[in-house]
Amino acid sequence: MKILLIEDSPSDALLLSTKLQEVTEFAFEMEHVTSLGLGLEKAANRGYDAVILDLSLPDSFGLTTYVKVRDLVPDTVPIIIVTGNDDRALLSQAMQQGADNYLVKDTFDGNRIAVAILSSMRNRSSKMDSGPAAHY
Repeated sequence: MKILLIEDSPSDALLLSTKLQEVTEFAFEMEHVTSLGLGLEKAANRGYDAVILDLSLPDSFGLTTYVKVRDLVPDTVPIIIVTGNDDRALLSQAMQQGADNYLVKDTFDGNRIAVAILSSMRNRSSKMDSGPAAHY
């Protein structure tokens, strides 16, 4: 599974990547960028199965960050928010706007990351399969 990580902190990105590699049941390939601009470039040019997004980046902050990514990636691609403990209000707003899942920095392990990715992919796929036409 190809994951795009948009996270400005190299240490947080390394931790997340290292923890995810501990999960041996699934193969995750993570590509990391440090700004929204680079993330949007990557998302526009490559097929990713999921995006993990920090909402506090050098070139974007808050819900605007989420909205810009959501507008660019296909509807089938889930967006998982990664946030610090002090950003709970921002996290809540992102979830209300349609973010698929979240990870709180310093509390995740490999299994939690994998579950967040896999459940978000499954839920997003189910939403696509049960579109308006599926109700008739």
